[in-house]
Amino acid sequence: MIGILLPSLTALLLAAPGAPADSSGAPRDSVYLLPEVRVERERPSAARRRLPTAFVTELSLGEAGRALETLSDVIGEATSVHVTQYGGLGAFSTATMRGSSAGQVAVLLDGVPLSSGAHGIVNLSDLPATAVERIEVYRGLTPFELGAAGAAGAINLVPASAPDAIDARVVHGSFGTWEARGTSGLSRGPLSGLLHLGYQGSQGDFRFPDNNGTPFNSADDTESSRANNRFDAGTALVDLAFRPAPGLRLSAREDAFEKRQGVPGLGGSQALHTRLWLERSLSHLDLDREAVSSWPAVRLHTALLGERTRFRDPRAELGLGNHDTDDRLGARHVTLEVGWPRLPGGLSFQATGLGRAERARLHDGASGRPDPPESRRGTLAGSMGLQLQSPGEWLTLHAAKRWDRERDRLGTRNLTGAAVTSDVTRELDSPQLGLRAGRLLGFELRSNWSRAERSPEFLELFGNQGSVVGNPSLRPERVEGWDAGGAWSGSTRTGIGAEVEWAHFESIAHDLIIYWPFNASSSRASNISRATIRGEEVSLRLGGPLGLSARGSFTRQTALDRGPLSFWHGKRLPEQPGREAYARLDWARGALRATAELHAIGDNYLDRYNRYRVGSRTLVGGSLSVAVLPEALRVTVEGKNLGDSRISDVAGYPLPGRSVFVSCQARLGAARAEGARARR
Repeated sequence: MIGILLPSLTALLLAAPGAPADSSGAPRDSVYLLPEVRVERERPSAARRRLPTAFVTELSLGEAGRALETLSDVIGEATSVHVTQYGGLGAFSTATMRGSSAGQVAVLLDGVPLSSGAHGIVNLSDLPATAVERIEVYRGLTPFELGAAGAAGAINLVPASAPDAIDARVVHGSFGTWEARGTSGLSRGPLSGLLHLGYQGSQGDFRFPDNNGTPFNSADDTESSRANNRFDAGTALVDLAFRPAPGLRLSAREDAFEKRQGVPGLGGSQALHTRLWLERSLSHLDLDREAVSSWPAVRLHTALLGERTRFRDPRAELGLGNHDTDDRLGARHVTLEVGWPRLPGGLSFQATGLGRAERARLHDGASGRPDPPESRRGTLAGSMGLQLQSPGEWLTLHAAKRWDRERDRLGTRNLTGAAVTSDVTRELDSPQLGLRAGRLLGFELRSNWSRAERSPEFLELFGNQGSVVGNPSLRPERVEGWDAGGAWSGSTRTGIGAEVEWAHFESIAHDLIIYWPFNASSSRASNISRATIRGEEVSLRLGGPLGLSARGSFTRQTALDRGPLSFWHGKRLPEQPGREAYARLDWARGALRATAELHAIGDNYLDRYNRYRVGSRTLVGGSLSVAVLPEALRVTVEGKNLGDSRISDVAGYPLPGRSVFVSCQARLGAARAEGARARR
């Protein structure tokens, strides 16, 4: 029937009155313009499509109006994320989420877990900040397809991947800080490639109030400069991709990172000769095929990780004896994902299999003792996830479960110097459930539940770098948590748009692994038999006329020790502020852009008995930038800690006061694209 009607309708249109005709009088083909069809709904981001029921924050680097961007600064903007820093730029820093310990937050680089048997706690300053383009922060639930099951959530760093672009940036600022980075991409037919090189370094000689190691005697307090605090870090990233057919992609990537730094230790008794070197290589090979008809989507991901860490303390300045370590860590990682994203009835299914082999070879030439035997950890894991989505997407149900089987063969030496090898096998079980309902009048409800386990990693078990004392008796930690909340988004006729998100979260942790001071210069991980965490989080985004926009977040939480020992029971967990708020105001008009930001952090304690308290602090910053050439050359001036607050996240480790940075950024790829559009 359609085959008869369609030619007849076409002939009728061509013969309609007013249709143009050729010289013979026969009607010619005509072009009929249809009215514009606009779809107002915003396409969900990749992170929200990956786990639609979870509470997710996405952060973009290079668009925040900052002259100098560090991962600690950017990640610290996320709701319910607290960053702890042991000094200024380049110093050890960690991220916790919703009152968790740092080990419960899985950190990934392009989907490859960096929190592993070798590093359960990832140092944010040891990550390639100049190469990261986007950050995905998952609070509560963790997407199992990323290859990690963080008990509190996950942070996925997505490296630069834009082809046909040339981007260069130079930064200079306070305390002898320099940064330089360059990215260039090219694509020809099915082939594309990207090269990124970056450098970041600082003398780090900021002034700080020095209590001379006597915090209760102010008579000998002075002001000193941070010594032996220089660091230099270099990043190289090479990415190659080949698309032989639609929906099929083969890619290879190499991430190389090297960092050399001094380790000054405490402010009151600085170490002048300690040094730390880190070399890391992360190689990827991926094969992706999109789902076609009844065939599933398939992704095969392989990675090879190698790290070498050297630490020298020839004069025992950190108080733990002489050290000259040369530790080598390695991991091989394979993940296979198979998924059917569009099954009948609104169902989608995904299965993931993972294999990971890790090893650690520790050497200390100054200890006078033989090296311990090599330590190994082998992990086999599998997960399955099922999602049900109703017509119109007003209801989404998510259910998934991951199984891990870990085998540890850990080598160490006892007090007599004898080699000791332990062989332990653990089975970990991590289920999760999620629900998302809406959107009615812009409202949406979400709720999630999860249970996860984490084994202690090599640093917690054996110690390293002279500042961490090992604890071989640690037990795996188990966390069960849930959250519930909602979101609303809408706009007015005057062009003001708003997004509001709120959530309540609770978790119960058993055998929680927490670091606290072991002596004046080191810390040690220990188990807390039971801890409870609950709190509220709110985030807000506003966009309006005149180029103004604002965003902010507020978190209030209570994290308490609920163990059986009376002198710790009811005390606050170390390094967990009860309140934290972040607010930012942006203004853009023509070539100008200005920002102002405020970060308020409540007080917290450093020890289980709540004797050593770090007071609350408020940091204020701002920036002003101008586009010298539209979309091609921009100069930015930024001030950090403009109130010159003399603060510290951890007692004895001072943070910088007021600082100023200037950047010059050229985006030649954007200029070429603008020129091409102008010519068209």
